[in-house]
Amino acid sequence: MVKLSICIPTFNRVRHLENCLNSILIASKKSSLNFEVCVSDNCSQEDTYSVIKNYKDKLEIIFNQNKYNIGYGSNSLKSVSMAKGEFVWMLGNDDLVLPDSLNIFEKLINVNSEVDFYYVNSFHLNTNILDKFNFPFDTRRFNFSKLKKFSNYTKSGKQNFFELINPFKSFEFLLSTYLCIFKRKFWVENLNVIDKKNIADVRLYSNFDNTGPHIKIWSAAFNNKIAYFMNEPLAANVHGPRGEDWNDLYAFVEAVRIPEVLDCYRNNGMSYMRFFLCKNYALGRFLPGFYNMIFKPNHRGLEFVKIWKHVIKNLLYPGIYIFGFYFFLKKLLIIVKNLFSEKKLIHNSNAL
Repeated sequence: MVKLSICIPTFNRVRHLENCLNSILIASKKSSLNFEVCVSDNCSQEDTYSVIKNYKDKLEIIFNQNKYNIGYGSNSLKSVSMAKGEFVWMLGNDDLVLPDSLNIFEKLINVNSEVDFYYVNSFHLNTNILDKFNFPFDTRRFNFSKLKKFSNYTKSGKQNFFELINPFKSFEFLLSTYLCIFKRKFWVENLNVIDKKNIADVRLYSNFDNTGPHIKIWSAAFNNKIAYFMNEPLAANVHGPRGEDWNDLYAFVEAVRIPEVLDCYRNNGMSYMRFFLCKNYALGRFLPGFYNMIFKPNHRGLEFVKIWKHVIKNLLYPGIYIFGFYFFLKKLLIIVKNLFSEKKLIHNSNAL
């Protein structure tokens, strides 16, 4: 029986995908875990299969290539639909698994049979570091312990799923798929929560279904299940390549989509107190996000929302005022500082 399916949606990232597959190959040598790799290519212009065939004889790989681009959300769902494993780990094509990761996970599930959902920590790795090493990147030759962890929360252990929804454990509340490993059967049983019309919209992050389909499924599937928080990182998230696709939407995701993640959890049974505390934390990026979208040309996302609707929806939460005051105070101090700098420059010029 396949214990783990590592599911990787990909698009135009052959070089990063090869690093990812190579890291899985390295990890496989230190584990007896029965696993497979499911790769779904979203009609890339690059030759993804050329990378896949290099690892076909070394890893159990199931490969799909869409005939046309079906969008990020749909391709993520497609990668999981290919899986046969008891557990699923959804990786980005630019993520790396650590050399001991599969071995550690195998031991973890052997002693925690009642756990259905795992949060596994990750390191932040800048893509510039990869460029300093031979290709493909060999995860055995790098000291990951020097890197910053995604979560600084230190206490590992079993808990209710909604206890994971904590900004000190995950500041974006599980929006990143590579941090989570889950039982596939509960995912399959709850696919009906996805709006078929919304998920078919190929515009990146244009609605909640095509931004966080996994959030909708997880919150319905695991709301009363036992989860496990693991502080020890099993992967490294490579900064840089993914940001190239959605840097201009980053403020939008922080201001709109992350608060919607919490709405989804609340609708599926998360306590109001936990929701209230997390929502106030998330709204710290609400006004800065909308400010950037309105006044900075390198940000977008307003075409996907009605501003007044989101403002009214969040007026009840003190976080929007506290963080908003702090944000505008910083802006005011910058303006005052610039004015004094200009006056000083004029004064010095007159003195000359």
